[in-house]
Amino acid sequence: MRFFLIFLAVRSSALVKLMDLFRISEETSKQKPFHFVSRCASFNLPFSFAALPLLIIILQPSCYISQYKTVNKNPTSQSEKKYASHLALEEKYSVYLDATWTTKDAAALLKVFKSMPLGLNLDFSSWKITNDDLENGIKIESKNKLKFVTVSRNIFPVEESEEVLSPDKELYSAVVQFVTENGTNRSVIESILQKRYGISVRTSSTGIAPNRTPERYSNFENDDLMLIISVFEEFPQALHKIPQLKYIIRRIDTEEKGMSYARPGRGSIVLAESILMRSGLYNVNDTRKIITHEKAHFLWFYVFNKKLRADWAKLGGWSRDSSESGWSTTKERSTFVTDYAYTENPNEDMAESIGFYFVYPDQLRSCCPEKYEFIHNRIMLTYGKRWDTSNLM
Repeated sequence: MRFFLIFLAVRSSALVKLMDLFRISEETSKQKPFHFVSRCASFNLPFSFAALPLLIIILQPSCYISQYKTVNKNPTSQSEKKYASHLALEEKYSVYLDATWTTKDAAALLKVFKSMPLGLNLDFSSWKITNDDLENGIKIESKNKLKFVTVSRNIFPVEESEEVLSPDKELYSAVVQFVTENGTNRSVIESILQKRYGISVRTSSTGIAPNRTPERYSNFENDDLMLIISVFEEFPQALHKIPQLKYIIRRIDTEEKGMSYARPGRGSIVLAESILMRSGLYNVNDTRKIITHEKAHFLWFYVFNKKLRADWAKLGGWSRDSSESGWSTTKERSTFVTDYAYTENPNEDMAESIGFYFVYPDQLRSCCPEKYEFIHNRIMLTYGKRWDTSNLM
């Protein structure tokens, strides 16, 4: 209601159109729009001074007029420290937080916004927290050209522990929904993929797989890319960017139905169109596992050192031989998460196991507890601790 009254008050300035004594001329307003900054709102609007008293009356009960024309980057007083994140969100991102937000909540949200691509042109938005569960953790409503955003309390980072690899991933995903306008703003989606994960979206294999014709490839849908973002975000932040992984490509299925693959030597992951068109929770989760699997191949080739790879091969009972795959194992099938992991090599065994670690962790724990612990301790926790939170990507 308060924002409706604010909007009404601004509109009411037209009623005093003929009162030149109280009205900013159009010529003046074009030169320097009146700037009003408060904890409640940030508008760049030329409007009548006659409406200002009404605005002050409306805002008086629950808002304060900011003491700072710009954000103090080195707050010293208790007041400055308490509202530093609130004010930074207002000034940099036009985000107003209501009374449901604590200082800690605001700091968590500001951290996520700082990780977004530069140059976002965001409209003013009012944010509140609810204890209710919301789809994707966020609900975005538009009224009278203003955005009202509600986020669930349960998406906020929990206290860091060895069981939580990416404590702010759910809040991050909610903000991604907001800045991409619920996954409809393609340019922002691609900017996030590039900035946070170092990935460019390709619509052909030119320069990557010269023997492939353009007709075999298609454009990613926005929903495809939003899914890929959510999968990549599952990894510890130190593993978000792999310099050698540069492209994702969407391949039209032909005789290789559902076949997706990593091309570490060409810097790309090729995803079959059919796996991205699935519906239903099980099918979507299987698609998530496939995407995770393909990224894991880049970790094997470019991130994991020789000792880690050798220790994994030993755990799986792998040794080189003259078979088609070049490897065989002395372990039983029951110690592998899938037939494919069992029949191929340690690289595929790890890729399958990492896919299950993120998507079907209970199955991996059940069949292969030692492999689960290896991935959790030797990979996820190790690389999670290497991340420097002051160096946001």
